Amino acid sequence: MDMKNGKDNEGYSDLSNQWSDFQPVDVNGDIYKQIFKYSIFSKIVHDMDMNIIEVNDSALQEFGFSRSELLKKSVFDLHTEDELGHSSDVLESMKHSTKLSAETKFRRKDGSIFTAQVTPCKYILGDKPIIHVDIQNITERKRAEAKMQELNTALEVEMARVEFHAKKLELKTKELEEFAYVAAHDLKAPITNLNVLSEMIDADRLSSQADIQLFSKLKNNIEQISKTIFTLNEVINFKTTLKDKKEYLLFEKVFKEVAQSITEQLNSTNTMLSVDFSECTAIEYPPLHLKSVLQNLLTNAVKYKRPNKFLKIEVRTKRVNGSVCLTMKDNGLGFDVEKYGRKVFGLFKRLHTHVEGKGVGMYIVKSIVEAHGGSIDVKSKPNKGTLFTVYLNNGKNE
Repeated sequence: MDMKNGKDNEGYSDLSNQWSDFQPVDVNGDIYKQIFKYSIFSKIVHDMDMNIIEVNDSALQEFGFSRSELLKKSVFDLHTEDELGHSSDVLESMKHSTKLSAETKFRRKDGSIFTAQVTPCKYILGDKPIIHVDIQNITERKRAEAKMQELNTALEVEMARVEFHAKKLELKTKELEEFAYVAAHDLKAPITNLNVLSEMIDADRLSSQADIQLFSKLKNNIEQISKTIFTLNEVINFKTTLKDKKEYLLFEKVFKEVAQSITEQLNSTNTMLSVDFSECTAIEYPPLHLKSVLQNLLTNAVKYKRPNKFLKIEVRTKRVNGSVCLTMKDNGLGFDVEKYGRKVFGLFKRLHTHVEGKGVGMYIVKSIVEAHGGSIDVKSKPNKGTLFTVYLNNGKNE
């Protein structure tokens, strides 16, 4: 559609009366000619009636027309139909600005469309106003921006989904902790009474083997429930100590106290301990928290030793990027990290059901170190052993 003399040009003829802010240009100057001819961007010059009066080689390549074809056209002929109104707005804006920039769409000779950043500038050629337009193809950039926006939207959706599940998990954890508190509190008295009653029964006076077996089963059940309540109390007590004050603690001293508290377990398993705190001898930490971390890691290693195999445990400390790092390595049962990696830190989660335990210790360790801005990592192989790497803090203000 040739719009050189069309009604859509009305309103632009009066631009010729807005010459006061037009800039003179020496189009015959060598510098201007060189820049115009060899620019990698398309350049079009048109008069105030939108008739094209000059183009460079890049414009010929971009639009696919010959020079003679383009010089017979109006700028409007190059725009897509839906951009004609936009182009009119740009020209209207030129009345009040020497230079501006806008995005628009053009149609090539073969019908293909591309998006461009156009920068029209007003100049005086001789005694007539002209518009010099720089055209930069930004189609690929717009596609990249659209793809990036698509990825950002997908990321936001995924983050919202993760946040939703995290809050859901947090709620479930809170409910589980509340249940633990109620269960431990409500069951404590009845179990104590059952223990007292069982002690009052004289097993030697039971008349039949069936009674003896039943009594033995009762005692075992009471003992298991008592241990469960003790475990629940551990979780509850840990939660109440989260705001405990930090103290300057020597690793060697605290570890000796922990090892002495489980001397019987260490001796019964012929455990060989290798301890080295030389790289990092101390830390500012709540005493109960550090003891709990060391004790749970140590008892976990003892508990999951390989049968008929000497247990070796190596304990080390060091500083990593300002954070205090504790490692504990053993040659025990181990497990498949890819399959059970995060399960080991779950509340009431157990990987080796043939070994007695409640699945609370590692949950407490993880909760403690995360409360101090730290983290815990695990590497393990079945029948090879396990390595726990514990960053006790985040290295700030320590």
